[in-house]
Amino acid sequence: MENVTTRMSDDELDLIERLAGAKGESRSDAVRQAIRRGAREELIRVALQRYQDGEVGMRGAADIAGLTIAEMMAEANERGVMSNYDEADLTDDVDALR
Repeated sequence: MENVTTRMSDDELDLIERLAGAKGESRSDAVRQAIRRGAREELIRVALQRYQDGEVGMRGAADIAGLTIAEMMAEANERGVMSNYDEADLTDDVDALR
């Protein structure tokens, strides 16, 4: 594991301290968990935005987020993201399954 140093505001440190205390874990564990969850959420958000903007298809969004296509579709559905799935996407997905 690699050490990473970052600067945090008093408010951010307070959040981490409260999280660590509430879970009965170390500050390092709390930071890692918060980053993991936050980074995952942000990747999904960015992927869905790029999907909505037509920059990527559902498979591209899934790749960005590090999810399967089915998982990405479920995320889009849960968040009310409208599909822009077209015939070209279908052809690409069929080819990928072969």
